[in-house]
Amino acid sequence: MTPRISVIIPVYNAEQFLAQCVDSVLAQNGLDFEVLLINDGSRDRSLEICQNYAAQDPRVRVFDKPNGGVSSARNMGLDNALGEWVVFVDADDGLVPEAFSVLAPHLADNDVVRFSSRDIFADGGVRYRRLTPAANRDESFAQVIGHRSICAAWSGVFRRAIFEQHKVRFSTQLTYGEDWLVLATILFHSSKVVTLHDAHLYIYNRGNDTSCTNTMTSGKLIQSMLVVRMFREMVGEGCYVRELSHSRCRRVGMLIKHCGHAQTARELFAVRDRIDMLTLKDIVTSKLHLSLRFRLLRFWIRYLAFAGEVA
Repeated sequence: MTPRISVIIPVYNAEQFLAQCVDSVLAQNGLDFEVLLINDGSRDRSLEICQNYAAQDPRVRVFDKPNGGVSSARNMGLDNALGEWVVFVDADDGLVPEAFSVLAPHLADNDVVRFSSRDIFADGGVRYRRLTPAANRDESFAQVIGHRSICAAWSGVFRRAIFEQHKVRFSTQLTYGEDWLVLATILFHSSKVVTLHDAHLYIYNRGNDTSCTNTMTSGKLIQSMLVVRMFREMVGEGCYVRELSHSRCRRVGMLIKHCGHAQTARELFAVRDRIDMLTLKDIVTSKLHLSLRFRLLRFWIRYLAFAGEVA
């Protein structure tokens, strides 16, 4: 029987969390599914754990590859998936027990079903993260490229045919923002999208100190500025201007917070020809918190001074 959903789990040195993750998926009810465990050159016991699950449960398939990063692992999953739908789960995260039962009634009439998450901390604390409500595909797409909602690949279930028809894959050239790009691209090519903002179906592990989010660098944030430019090229000149402006403000604000005004000015000046640079108009017209607006204005003054010194 062809599975309704393919669950793609990239695995890299995840032995500490992997069993809990896979168990959370295998416990799902309401839909036929398969689990694709993509071992991305792990150096711990991850491959052995994957193989043990495959030996015990025919719904589990294991693929072993040299280390190439999470994007190459997800792409291998997409290349081998059999389901009508795909879900991405990180090996240190998981799904709540009722996830597939909640999603099942929404699959027939939509191309994407988006859902919220709950963050689990090392001390056992829980924080619920809620998608911004969206009435339709257009609102959801605008929120994602404007970075006004959860922008991760795990925040939805996607009709696999869209990946194949439009040749959508994760960029192996990006180590940050690659799932933001794929999410936006799939939404761009979708017709019908439903947002279940009150369904907190994904379990995000905030206790993993080695996760991408917890190992932020200025280089990763620069890459997300490249993604914003790709959005502008996707939608066309003059479209979604307000959303793209807001994304530029948010990304530069994160960069300033991470490495300060001076280093941010130097790093953005170095890649100014490759990105859509933040403008004074962005800062003045975007709907920002007052503190972020002042931070960006201080940066803008520093950036102009640095550019003048270099010239």
